[in-house]
Amino acid sequence: MENNNDPLAQFGLDAIDLRWTMKDIAAMRWDMVNQSHIGKLMDLGLVELRDARPVLTSAGQSALWEGIHRRPWSI
Repeated sequence: MENNNDPLAQFGLDAIDLRWTMKDIAAMRWDMVNQSHIGKLMDLGLVELRDARPVLTSAGQSALWEGIHRRPWSI
């Protein structure tokens, strides 16, 4: 079952890597951020640049926290 509310669901297993990138951004672990994911997350409206650093948008924060609390068997 696919979750239509999850903007990362379309990426299948790659969504896991994208979520880790979002977690790194949220924790300000700049040296850990996968730079190749930034553009994709920006296109989805989940990340924006401020002072040349990626930050989560409110949609990105929601997607990250909802994804953390989602049970894997309910996807």
